[in-house]
Amino acid sequence: MTGPLSPTTFSPELSKEFGIRVYLKPEIHSATGSYKDRLGPAAVAEAIQAGATRVVVTSSGNQGLAIAHAARAAGIPCLILATQHILPVYRDALRDLGAELQTVPDMKARTAALHETIAAGWFPVSVAPEDRGRQVQPGKSGYAAIAREIVDALGAAPDFLILPVCFGDGCAGILLGFRQLARERGTAIPKFIMIRARSSEDVAFSITADATTPEVASTLAATDGVSMYFRNADFLEAQRLGREAGLDLEAAAAAPFLALRRYAADPGFPPGCVAVLLFTAKHRPGN
Repeated sequence: MTGPLSPTTFSPELSKEFGIRVYLKPEIHSATGSYKDRLGPAAVAEAIQAGATRVVVTSSGNQGLAIAHAARAAGIPCLILATQHILPVYRDALRDLGAELQTVPDMKARTAALHETIAAGWFPVSVAPEDRGRQVQPGKSGYAAIAREIVDALGAAPDFLILPVCFGDGCAGILLGFRQLARERGTAIPKFIMIRARSSEDVAFSITADATTPEVASTLAATDGVSMYFRNADFLEAQRLGREAGLDLEAAAAAPFLALRRYAADPGFPPGCVAVLLFTAKHRPGN
């Protein structure tokens, strides 16, 4: 039997500082270094099951890498539609994975290109922001394993799960996992503390969204969750805190350290509760 894709480890330092039990789960040890590797294989498998022979994904970062890696493993072509600000480190990695990269000026053009490639016979393994609520993100169920790994490591569900969020595929998939465990084992569903950036100018642009998506809204409602917003200086501080903890994290991914501190100050964690900090991607040059 293989072990979990990422460890869930107790943090004595943070637990002592905040008077609660704090666990860290860095999703940086998988094939392409982000929790999108949970989505990638599941999305490509769903596409193939639906009869796809080639897949297209809109991404300028980690999701593109994860889908490209999974597509290569499955032996099917992969097209990445990215905005022109895609970093060189991602361009190089996509090339190494054998994916085709097409860049466009902005998000609106990216959505138009997606619709065009779908019409040309490519199978979409991502959903454009404008289509949220009408289409379901393929592979979202792959994130459910994160909940199972956490519960297996702790012996129970945590009281809080703190994680970065953009369009909400990850949080919705993880919630699916906790719901499955609630039915199977009678475990609880944690309160989700979900972190976002204020604008695309932030270093954590990967978790910027202009509006709350149906996935984010439903997860907030189902878990009595909380959204927290941070800005550039905050994210840079989060990366510093990550390095102190021995984790080299993408700016957005390090943000759970910030949310832990803010929530501890207001409204405060109940004494003796358990919080898991989920870190979603490793640092890459230029991030």
